[in-house]
Amino acid sequence: MNESTTVEPVLVLSDISKTYPGVRALSSVSVSAAPGKVHAILGENGAGKSTLVGIAAGSVVPDSGTIGLAGESVTRMQPRMARERGLAIVYQVPALAPSLTVLDAVLLLLPDSKRPPRSGAAAWLTAHFASLGLTIDPTATISALSLREAHLIEIAAALASDPRVLVLDEPTEALGPEETTWLFARIAELLAKNVAIVYITHRIPEVVEIAHDLTVLRDGQVVGRGKVADFSADQIVELIVGRSLETTFPDKQQAPGTALEPVLLVSDASGARFSDCSMSVLPGQIVGLAGVEGNGQREFLRALSGKGLVSGTVSVAGTVVRMRSHGSATRAGIAFLPGDRLGEAMFGKMSVRENVVAPSLDSAMPRGLANRSLEYSLSQQAIAGLAVKTPTLETPVSSLSGGSQQKVLLARARLGDPRVLLVEDPTQGVDAGARVEIYAFLRAMADSGIAVVVLSTDAVELEGLCDQVLVFSRGRVQAVLDGSDVTERSITGAAVMSTGHSATTVSALPTRRRRAFSLGREGQAGVLAALTVLLGLATTIVSSAFVSSLNMSQLLAASATLILVGLAQLMVVMTGGIDLSIGSVVALSGVVISYFGTSGPAFALGVVLALGAGLLVGLVNGLLVTRLSIPPVIATLVTSIAVVGVAQVLRPNPGGSATPEIMTALGTTVGGIPLVLVLAIVITIALWFLITRTGLGRGLRAAGSDPVKANRMGVNVPSMRLFATVSAGFLAAVAGFVLYSKTGIGDANTGQSLTLTSVTAIVIAGASIFGGSGSAIAVAVAGILLQTITNSLTFLSLSLSWQYWLQGVFVLFAAVLPMIVRLRRSRADRR
Repeated sequence: MNESTTVEPVLVLSDISKTYPGVRALSSVSVSAAPGKVHAILGENGAGKSTLVGIAAGSVVPDSGTIGLAGESVTRMQPRMARERGLAIVYQVPALAPSLTVLDAVLLLLPDSKRPPRSGAAAWLTAHFASLGLTIDPTATISALSLREAHLIEIAAALASDPRVLVLDEPTEALGPEETTWLFARIAELLAKNVAIVYITHRIPEVVEIAHDLTVLRDGQVVGRGKVADFSADQIVELIVGRSLETTFPDKQQAPGTALEPVLLVSDASGARFSDCSMSVLPGQIVGLAGVEGNGQREFLRALSGKGLVSGTVSVAGTVVRMRSHGSATRAGIAFLPGDRLGEAMFGKMSVRENVVAPSLDSAMPRGLANRSLEYSLSQQAIAGLAVKTPTLETPVSSLSGGSQQKVLLARARLGDPRVLLVEDPTQGVDAGARVEIYAFLRAMADSGIAVVVLSTDAVELEGLCDQVLVFSRGRVQAVLDGSDVTERSITGAAVMSTGHSATTVSALPTRRRRAFSLGREGQAGVLAALTVLLGLATTIVSSAFVSSLNMSQLLAASATLILVGLAQLMVVMTGGIDLSIGSVVALSGVVISYFGTSGPAFALGVVLALGAGLLVGLVNGLLVTRLSIPPVIATLVTSIAVVGVAQVLRPNPGGSATPEIMTALGTTVGGIPLVLVLAIVITIALWFLITRTGLGRGLRAAGSDPVKANRMGVNVPSMRLFATVSAGFLAAVAGFVLYSKTGIGDANTGQSLTLTSVTAIVIAGASIFGGSGSAIAVAVAGILLQTITNSLTFLSLSLSWQYWLQGVFVLFAAVLPMIVRLRRSRADRR
């Protein structure tokens, strides 16, 4: 592009300010992005970068300022609005709801104009991935993916939206050199199409390589801006941290003496994806592990932590360690710090203090009792000199910046007094200033005699930090670089030249993942149906009267009620809540209808009023949850009590019998199947279609799976929750109508137990009580199974205790089976 040509920016953020409780995140920040250029937004963690792009994407609401996109200015952007106007964003933590499939997640991220028809969506997505060099199964579940894989999928979704502006928030943190090269090639293609790129990163070499303009934030304010070509790398770093950095890396160890014995000695180690690997680490040494991602170095490091070593020997300070588990490695003095800090190493909701002392409870609790003052003393001792930015030691560790979280992990390791320290991606998600402090800490640990092993995808980092680097290729150590040979060029050259992999082809999801034994959402329905048939056959052998037409008709009619209450509970559970008012709404519905059971037209009016009452209760529940932020369990418990009270006032005693003509009409069968069951089946199919085949269904599942990520995906989470509670109220009222068709009388106490039954139905149907998943068909079959259990007990002539045992065994088996399947799938994925 001709630099002298004046081009109108496609994204303009003007005077943006944002304040959180006690924190001024942004103060009158202005940034613009021009077509065909990369604009880098730089700054330390907490400088306001992610808040700024969140405002542009609509996931964060500014206090003041305007957002201009595609020629239109607004004071508040919505995620869906931003996407429709051509803005796509790739977040530092991928905004992909864990319970969705890859296909559903991508479709949810696309603007309406770019979304393909559902019938051909899977083929379209497979072709799109193939065009990008990605091998990804559209049916895979997001929760089964690694962080790297999720990043690639979100990038691919952004590219599929054909954006006018692409925002990339730390896009290479989870990617290796191969994927980074792939991403930069995609960026070049977008620039050729005049797409504006907003690029957030801590990696200065990336800025120098691809960016045209830069804006530097510090403490929520702009402290520098201009053309990247006008700044040296050192000047950029100085702007970011607010001070001059004489050196990024500490001085390395002098040449070790030949008489020193290694602290860590590994001989002929083999395991998953690596074989015959050997290494030794002398006191004072930092040894790095390098290579193109996926060549076994990561698995090798983790095997040294006690997970995955099949053969070979590992010795610590001359003693052979039997690497059976993480525990055996820890007892031998090996400390492991994984790259996924919050996912694997830290307790996000627990305090800094609790995280620091977690592995050292014997020291913190010498008599098995909590000693707060001792914990404080140990924590302060551990973090001394690390400059952990936290208000207090009681602050939840998840609220800290990435750099401070990493420092907490390092403090924990120091407190454990290890002999060997294994560090995976030590500066992932860490700003420039914190990196210097972390490098200094690692060097100090090595100087104290600890063997330090670092795995990093950053060759510059390995060059500046390590005394020796092992370069892996195809599961083996391809090269060992020492002393002056440890350079970025040598590391990268050894990694690239030793592999035959294309630098632009990324395999994001191995096909083995789909060969593992699986049980889909509807697979649980098949299991429950089989249990129902087996129970029916066993009961028929004992008493042939079980299969009489009269009993079957009664069983199926009664099942309709259980199906409907299960579906009602499913709607709320899928969005992450529990509805305790379902049984009360069933009772109220029957009571309302009982006042109109004297004639056909009056009865129809009663049904309409009952359904209206259910909708009203659901609306109240939804408003309590979405407007007042009351937890669903509490909100629905309150309304349940109120609804029961109304029902008791209306019908202090059972009454309001329906006429024989109405009862006969309600008992109509279609081909021997009760009409009420046909109604329940029709509703089941409708909900199945809504959940699995519509954008609304994807939104419901996303909202329950992860509300924050769902919001970033453009889902209106409060609307989803409101829709779920209103739907649940309506379905519970329909269940009240069906129950009344059996009893023909209004009773405020009838149906109260159905709340617990509804929860049982969704649990054995395999729905997660934490939200995000569930099958309407499985819930329907679960309702039939529960009614079959109840009905069979009479024909089996079992005592009351055996009745409870039988019901418990069936329910337990149906509920535990999905857990067994998930465990088998997890083990298969690790093989």
